[in-house]
Amino acid sequence: MDLGTSILGASIALLIMLGVAGLIYTIWSQGKVKRQKGYYEDIHKTLAVGQRVMFSDGIYGTVQRVGTEVCDIKVKSGAVMEVSRYAIQQIVKK
Repeated sequence: MDLGTSILGASIALLIMLGVAGLIYTIWSQGKVKRQKGYYEDIHKTLAVGQRVMFSDGIYGTVQRVGTEVCDIKVKSGAVMEVSRYAIQQIVKK
């Protein structure tokens, strides 16, 4: 067996292994994205007045009004902010 044949065989084996690894990673990533999408859909379906929420940047507040695209959130200082309902990261359990 000459050197060229062994290099070709090793290259094909490497490409097959990389392809399988890429396929596994793609399947795993799609499952994770689907779980995250379901989590955020649940948050937006259950969002209601009086709930304490947290935004992705760590701001906490209480929901005062829920609209189709925006919500009014009251923060600790008493100020009411109008924010996109999609900026809400988590509903905080009391």
